[in-house]
Amino acid sequence: MKHLWFILLVFIGCATTKTFEPNEISVSPRIGFLKDVTVDLGIFDGRIDKEYSNELVNQITNQLNRTYPSIKFNILKVDEFYKDPISDGITIKISIMTYDAGFGADIKVMTVGTFGGDFGYGVFPDGKWNGVTGFSINIYDNRNPNDAKKFSKNIGKAVSLPNLYGYKTARKALDDSYKESMQGLLFYIDNSLMK
Repeated sequence: MKHLWFILLVFIGCATTKTFEPNEISVSPRIGFLKDVTVDLGIFDGRIDKEYSNELVNQITNQLNRTYPSIKFNILKVDEFYKDPISDGITIKISIMTYDAGFGADIKVMTVGTFGGDFGYGVFPDGKWNGVTGFSINIYDNRNPNDAKKFSKNIGKAVSLPNLYGYKTARKALDDSYKESMQGLLFYIDNSLMK
């Protein structure tokens, strides 16, 4: 009976998924990009497990403000996310699809990945920490009502690292995944709205 309690304690104490507060990433600001243009910005956390949700949404919002200091962002409330985009300006809507680290082929981690820019399913290596970040972005450019444009893309990255330092490795895998996904998101905004 003593051994049974030890085995239960080991299984209960060894979590196979972990989420961490996101770190700020360093990118070059796009000075003058869309200078003095007001942009509606909505960010929706669509994950089932919303651990660090507020921190993640705030980090993405702050990152966009630091990256695009010339833009005047109008931050939409969560209940305004699904409203129609403004008819005479720009609206950016970002859905957080996944932000998680898991060990081995944990089901939360293997459910989302990107293949050719689209979300799909895949199995990640056993014995490694796998960090996965995924966004879906919609950009509505209605500055010219006669030539309204919509740009949509799924952006994500999975990073797998050998389990050398436990949760420290999990954090690095998730940080690297987040950093690469955010860089992809920022370049997509640049390319979609640059004249």
